[in-house]
Amino acid sequence: MPGRPWDNGGPQSVAERRFDDLLRPGRVSADEAAPPVDGHGEAAEREIRGEYLVRRLIDSLEDGGWRLFNRRGAQPLVIQIEDAVITGRVELRNAELPYLLEFVGCRFENAPDLRQARLAGLVMWQCRFPGLNARNLCVSNDTVLRGCRSIGGVLDLADADLGGSLLLNDSELRNPGHRAIYGDRLKVSGALLGLRLQAAGEIRIPGAQVGGNLTLSGGVLRNRGRNALNATGIQIGGSLRLDVDPGTDRPFTAAGRLLLPSARISGDLRLRDAVLEPGVQPPRHGDSQHDDPAATLIADRAEIRGDIQLDQNFRSGGTLRLVSATVGGNLRMAGARLDLSWLRSPAASVEHPLRAAHLDGTQILGNIDARKIVVRGQFRMTDIQVSGSIQLNDAQLVGPRTDVLRASRAVVGSNLECRDTEIAGSLQLQGVRVGANVDLRSAHLTKPAWHQHRNEYKPSLDLRAARIERDLVCAEGGRPFRAEGAVQLRWAAVGRHLNFWGCELGDGASPAALNAFGVVTQEMTLFPRTAPQGRITLRQAQCELLADNAALWAATGGLDFEEFAYENFSESYELADQERVRRRLGLLRATSDGVYQPGPYDQLAKVFRANGLEEHAVTTLTAMRRSAPPPVRACDGRCSCGASSSGSRSATATGRCGRWPGCSCSQPVARRGSPSTR
Repeated sequence: MPGRPWDNGGPQSVAERRFDDLLRPGRVSADEAAPPVDGHGEAAEREIRGEYLVRRLIDSLEDGGWRLFNRRGAQPLVIQIEDAVITGRVELRNAELPYLLEFVGCRFENAPDLRQARLAGLVMWQCRFPGLNARNLCVSNDTVLRGCRSIGGVLDLADADLGGSLLLNDSELRNPGHRAIYGDRLKVSGALLGLRLQAAGEIRIPGAQVGGNLTLSGGVLRNRGRNALNATGIQIGGSLRLDVDPGTDRPFTAAGRLLLPSARISGDLRLRDAVLEPGVQPPRHGDSQHDDPAATLIADRAEIRGDIQLDQNFRSGGTLRLVSATVGGNLRMAGARLDLSWLRSPAASVEHPLRAAHLDGTQILGNIDARKIVVRGQFRMTDIQVSGSIQLNDAQLVGPRTDVLRASRAVVGSNLECRDTEIAGSLQLQGVRVGANVDLRSAHLTKPAWHQHRNEYKPSLDLRAARIERDLVCAEGGRPFRAEGAVQLRWAAVGRHLNFWGCELGDGASPAALNAFGVVTQEMTLFPRTAPQGRITLRQAQCELLADNAALWAATGGLDFEEFAYENFSESYELADQERVRRRLGLLRATSDGVYQPGPYDQLAKVFRANGLEEHAVTTLTAMRRSAPPPVRACDGRCSCGASSSGSRSATATGRCGRWPGCSCSQPVARRGSPSTR
């Protein structure tokens, strides 16, 4: 038809004639390869006008043409174009082609337009194009863009429906500062694979539905300071794999945020060995304290039915944020490194600590495995629920003078372990519920947080109102347990054993070394290696068995033993242990600081009587009476201090005139029958 766009370009090129030859009846691909794409002298031989290509594809549908000669029965015919330079525009908008279009080594001058098109399949190998307009594209089979380069344009797949898989392996998509992929509400029946994909710009696929895995293993995403991957509300039938490429051992890296809020992932979220960089400026003054301005991964309200793997050589320079998420398996962070120290100075971090991990309100049906993790910043998991264990053994939590770990009201089904851990900062574990043990054996807690309003140091370990079903272990292992700040256990309940064997408590900067006010447990072991540097409070605590040593009683701040109830000693007393009884009575006297405290004596006598040691009980009560101050007598009125003979004014109140003990008024004694004189 004269005057049509494809008729205005002159005679057919060599590549166009070859394409016509390809479409002869019974042919499904070219017999011989065209000249290579490189080389300017052969450009005319490789050129195919886009308008001509569209005409030949459309005309074949209108006249029945060569599609009737498909010898493969129900399989779609493959139309293959190799090493061509496609000029003009390939406009197949709203076209319906029952063919699989395959472009190999081709270069498009303009972005192909496949909007609302319906194809049997689309394959591009080693092609170059300035983007692809494929909004609402419908493909019955796989869509393959392998080894392709998109420079300066967007791969637009919004609302596309791809019946097979989408393959982007080894491709390079460059649109810096803009969108590299625009795939809102994209539907992929199979997998979405982008092995070794390189993208400069945002990969935007919110609301996408992927039937299989979404794999970007070995990929490199660059959109520094913005979203590198926006997959808000995505639904993945398999796993999301952002890990090491198995073929090249190249890890996944991203400079920019990975957005996964409200995502639904049926398998695992794998970021093993990945490197995440936020690429943002330090947060400005006035930013909300509830924001995480330097986040690298945001998965609030996400549901991951498998594991989250952030382990081995995983590195993140920003916050890992999983608030109110649900994890059906384990959260694996062993060997990971989270470092936010580059954002603020140590002094500024004391006032405004930055969160390295933010897991508030998350429910994990498996374990948190964070062994040997290194965290520089705050690890926050307030109100978290973990059905299994939390393991922080051999870890390093670095946040000097800040709350380096906040897990208030956390619920842990099994153990909470921090063995051999180096902690610079404070552990805030108020109100936790632990189904088994809290184990801090051999942990070192240094540089406790600073309380800005009270101008004093916070406890190094705060377990106020905690409920621990089995043991709390702050004991010696390969090295002693050490806490420079106070250990706060006020009103905690420990089901079996409170163990402070071989510990080192306090450094003298805080007035308290151990506050166990109101603690309830079965067995209490208070056996420090050295005298605690601060006060030991056991007031109103209760236990069945008590084990202590002289170092405990030598605490520099004294020992508050009043109303402390215990039923027996771990090392029982015998009738012949008079010397041992005298030593304990000496400890009671030494810690009373001259104040009469009958409670500890009564409690000790009660224990002796319960064990049939009446002689020791009598010795104890005798020592208690000897420690009592002399009785205070009232003035009988015979001195000039003015007290009535009825004793209504006590000697302590009126002073001392020398007649009665405790009366120290300055008046001389009034002698009977003579006036009072000075």
